[in-house]
Amino acid sequence: ETPYIKVVTQLFGERMVIANATGCSSIWGGSAPATVYTTNKDGKGPAWANSLFEDNAEYGYGMAVGIRQNRDSITDNMKALLELDVPAALKDAFNNWIANKEDGEASKKASADVLAAIEANPVGAEAKKLVDAIVEKKDYLIKKSVWILGGDGWAYDIGYGGLDHVLATGENVNVLVFDTEVYSNTGGQSSKSTPTAAVAKFAASGKKMKKKDLGMIAATYGYVYVAQVAMGADKNQFLKAIIEAEKYDGPSLIIAYAPCINHGIREGMGRTQA
Repeated sequence: ETPYIKVVTQLFGERMVIANATGCSSIWGGSAPATVYTTNKDGKGPAWANSLFEDNAEYGYGMAVGIRQNRDSITDNMKALLELDVPAALKDAFNNWIANKEDGEASKKASADVLAAIEANPVGAEAKKLVDAIVEKKDYLIKKSVWILGGDGWAYDIGYGGLDHVLATGENVNVLVFDTEVYSNTGGQSSKSTPTAAVAKFAASGKKMKKKDLGMIAATYGYVYVAQVAMGADKNQFLKAIIEAEKYDGPSLIIAYAPCINHGIREGMGRTQA
């Protein structure tokens, strides 16, 4: 599981917000007093939080809606300032930010330019209230990358109702499912993600039913980006899917096959991605 999220943090970590379902990923992801997540040289890194097993999709959805509302407030304040008599440098910075606010990389420079322009260009009392409101929410200037993480036990079974609802909203969230194909955190029991004939607890003679096709179910909405990946099989396809999903302006679902010790692997888990 860990190599998948490591790559995502290397790509988007400085502006990531993570909602993590309870399970294996929350144990290795946030066992106090240590954490696997870190910051870059500028002190920026993922903001991580763990929700319940069953409501993690809704939890991440709430984060995304809250971020969007704060950024909409910034946009409204900038548009109001554009109607006032403020320096041209400020107007240029505001227009540039509004044009690039939904572009992850471009929003970084646009946000820095806004803060620099505000610092260098004093304004009158009426405009200052709006400018102060923008500065108060400066953490929301750079476009956030919202990721909802969890295992197949959460995504396919216990949390599926919430996941389906969140995907159906059209909100710009990225869902990454660590698909171990069993209930890994509770001992390797069969789940809806377990494929036909697989042997697991509660399916000792081989699972009789086929694996639930979560990707095709999501694809029927017509506006959800869906990808199924296996880093050990095709690293290039995995990387392309991650980048495309993050750029997509809407809900994304990435189902990532993850080898697990509950598959019967007793030695060499560190070589499963080789």
